[in-house]
Amino acid sequence: MPRNKKYWKRRFGAAETTAYYHHFDLRPIPDLDDEGLAYLLTNVKGVNMLDLNETEITNTSIALLTKLEYVNELRLKGCTEIDNDCIADLNKITSLQFLHVKNTGITIDGILQLTALTKLTTILFSNDDNKDVKEKMLLLKAMLPNCSFAINSIPYIFEEEY
Repeated sequence: MPRNKKYWKRRFGAAETTAYYHHFDLRPIPDLDDEGLAYLLTNVKGVNMLDLNETEITNTSIALLTKLEYVNELRLKGCTEIDNDCIADLNKITSLQFLHVKNTGITIDGILQLTALTKLTTILFSNDDNKDVKEKMLLLKAMLPNCSFAINSIPYIFEEEY
């Protein structure tokens, strides 16, 4: 159920956040949605690690993050309303170095569209469809040569690494 700004103001009072965070952990707010994130980000300019795991945010929240100066690590594990429709906005967060999208609707095909995120060093994601995985992973490695990958919590090892 979407909540409005009034709900979040009653819940948290004045949004007294700082401009910059090393670790902004919003996991303890299980009912956090897009409106709540917008409220909590009111005065935030940059975040080293933003942890939104298992919150109720949607692709709308990813668009909100593009307004920040930087987000280096983004953890979205278990955000079931996040899917490939947010890829264009994710591509605008060019400071991203770490991306955790396991148990979201973001697929390997969506990750292959993250062409602007050249600073990525780690991507963790889910994959249920094993069709063409090896070929797609080779494309990812070519696109992001300095990045490591984990699929379904298992590090992906490329054959040439043996």
